[in-house]
Amino acid sequence: MNSLSLILSPFIALQGVGQAPVAVANDAPETWTLEYPRVIQPFVEDYRRCLTRQTRRVTGQADFEQQHRRDVETCTEAFEEAQEGANLMLAGRAEYSDYSPADIREVFEHIGRIHVARGADLDNQFTFTLRSAQLAEEQYQAERPKGLVLELRDASVVKARTDATAAAAEAAQEQRTQAREEASGAQD
Repeated sequence: MNSLSLILSPFIALQGVGQAPVAVANDAPETWTLEYPRVIQPFVEDYRRCLTRQTRRVTGQADFEQQHRRDVETCTEAFEEAQEGANLMLAGRAEYSDYSPADIREVFEHIGRIHVARGADLDNQFTFTLRSAQLAEEQYQAERPKGLVLELRDASVVKARTDATAAAAEAAQEQRTQAREEASGAQD
């Protein structure tokens, strides 16, 4: 019984202050993994560097996936050079004899697919932001008051506000009068 109370105590404490624990989970997680021999790291980095240094334009449309696909096409030469260098690096090593040229090609193609998936994710974020803004605008338009809004107050509210501001208004009037008198006295 004691261990049960220890387990439930955080939940009870949170309920007392009007809070409940919230778990946030991604409904559609996407994880990309890439495994390759560490000795070909420089070739992988060269190809990735080529992909990431391409110029992208923010056009106001969801076209980042398309731009990332063009990056893969633009870096075809870097892809071939990196793949060739990685195969040469692994060719003379007995511990990596199980990596065929097709396996190395798949590593670099996988890097390209990850790059395109990042562009698609940017498109999803962009369209989500646009949809959210559109929904917020529609909700505002649906709920905003139409026409002139009048605030009706009873006489006691008006009198209370008048009483509260009367002293300040009277003091400001006295200051202006005094400043005028001083200004006219200085001119004489």
